Amino acid sequence: MTKHDQSFIESLLKLKGSAVRDNQQALFQQFIQEEQILKAVQVIIKTQTDIVESWKERSMIDDILQKHIMLPNGRVNKAYNFTFDPVASGLTEMGDFEWQIPAELGIAFDEATNTIAGTPKQQGEFILSLLFRLKDHPADKPFSEKKIHLVINPDPKSLWQNLPSDQQDKYWQPDSAAVTLPFGNRKLVIASKRGRSHAHEGKFRDDSFGCDFNTEKGWGIIAVADGAGSAKYSRKGADIACKAAVNSFQELLTGDKIAGLEDAINTYLTDPSEDSQKKVSMQFIEQLGKLAFTAQGKIKQEAQENGAEPKDYATTLIFALVKQYPAGYVISSFWVGDGGIGIYQDATGEAFVMGTPDSGEFAGQTRFLTMSDIFANGAYVNRIRFKVVPDFTALLLMTDGLTDPKFQTDANLQKSEIWRQLWQDLNGANEDGTKVNFAGSPEEVKECLLSWLDFWSPGNHDDRTIAILY
Repeated sequence: MTKHDQSFIESLLKLKGSAVRDNQQALFQQFIQEEQILKAVQVIIKTQTDIVESWKERSMIDDILQKHIMLPNGRVNKAYNFTFDPVASGLTEMGDFEWQIPAELGIAFDEATNTIAGTPKQQGEFILSLLFRLKDHPADKPFSEKKIHLVINPDPKSLWQNLPSDQQDKYWQPDSAAVTLPFGNRKLVIASKRGRSHAHEGKFRDDSFGCDFNTEKGWGIIAVADGAGSAKYSRKGADIACKAAVNSFQELLTGDKIAGLEDAINTYLTDPSEDSQKKVSMQFIEQLGKLAFTAQGKIKQEAQENGAEPKDYATTLIFALVKQYPAGYVISSFWVGDGGIGIYQDATGEAFVMGTPDSGEFAGQTRFLTMSDIFANGAYVNRIRFKVVPDFTALLLMTDGLTDPKFQTDANLQKSEIWRQLWQDLNGANEDGTKVNFAGSPEEVKECLLSWLDFWSPGNHDDRTIAILY
């Protein structure tokens, strides 16, 4: 018997009130040598050890069970990825483990990467089971189970209704529209989609667009417009504005006025002096001013014929005239209201904004083509720009359904890096991975752009229209 065992028996006897007296030492030595006593002591010590170890084990398991593990919330239809690191989670005593996840949830545990990943298919609160052993547990030891909550939020898109607009309305137009058009040695694609806020209430798409390219003259026009949400017939105002601009453009090309514009441009491209630049500017001011003024007049005429006010047809309008010359592309624009138009060159990352948005003093305020003072005292002159560029990646015209989520502020319209981000976004650099394949067929590009317009941006659910000359 070891000294430890002897001390254990002495302590036990003393604890029970039968301490060994000094005159009993010989008797005690004889007592502890008996076989049954030796066996009894070993059983007691082992039992105590087992109790202690069992308690330690229970305690460590309970520590793991009590440890709060927070799984990040998921979202239906959005990729989920969480790496489970026991040590980083404070589970230092955890050994082997595995996860049990309902198969119908759409996510699973990958042992190779220790990640819970996938695309959740259901919303709600779910219980996941973390099965585990302690570090020193053998492989045949049964798992302990820890329940962990996971919240899957709904896809915010699913919360919006998509109610049809009234096709019997005299000013009804499709909830979405798109067009592609050969544009000299370039291509044009325009897409317009009703915003979620309008779709949720079964309202109309208030945006519109128009375009044309004259192969003989080499000139093209691109127009986008956003009818004011507060004006009951604004969708028609936007439609009239775009069509009037295109029709006036076509009339311009058939008349003798285009010759004067062409002469001024050719002189400027040969001799870019201040005087020749002024002459080009005056030509564009005159011709684009007429296009815009005619558009305003057409809206006023529609209002009068229907016993309404021009403000009932309130709309913004952005349009651009484009022609390629040997020296480069001549681009001139007219812009009233919010939205944006810019020339982007991906090779340099530079962007040139063709004007300034009329965002107004307060949120939601803007100027409209139908306002009487737009053309008063030559005020429209500052709304017209022209630019000559050797080359460009894209000319983009957008309503505020695009500029609000993608640029956020008017100041950001002037930042080339934001235009670069927009171009990268169009090419797939977004959380949905939605890409416009500009190298694809016209039909493919059109459908891709319509899909891209469906991007999610909290708080930005207005109609979206974008025209891209590329």
